[in-house]
Amino acid sequence: AVVSTQSTGELYNLVNKIKNTVSDEYVELLKGARSSKDLKAFKSSKKELEVLYKQLLDECSSVSKKIVAFAPTLTDRVAELTRREGERKSIISSVSALADKVQADKISRSAYESQEGPLLSKLYAAQSNIEDALAVL
Repeated sequence: AVVSTQSTGELYNLVNKIKNTVSDEYVELLKGARSSKDLKAFKSSKKELEVLYKQLLDECSSVSKKIVAFAPTLTDRVAELTRREGERKSIISSVSALADKVQADKISRSAYESQEGPLLSKLYAAQSNIEDALAVL
């Protein structure tokens, strides 16, 4: 039970790190793409985020496997958290794609503005769902 509790705490910290670094930084990247046309800096920032996000997701997966191994009764809850993290990943991909379009001037300002709000609302809702799933672990 101690290993499971430690692993759950570790997973909680990783998921919060994704929210506070990766997720929030993608939002900033999107906003920055609108105001800055420095393509090299944009691509560099985006690449750093992609690498960090993959690393954190891999760590979450590893910790999740530990939790399930030590506490098989938590399998469904861990699966739900993983599913919700997948939803966030999909939304972050959409945020990233929108930032690419903005950076490359392939989207009008009005089209961008009509997509930004709903996308960010989905992202914040996904993060809230993830926090709910973590709370029951």
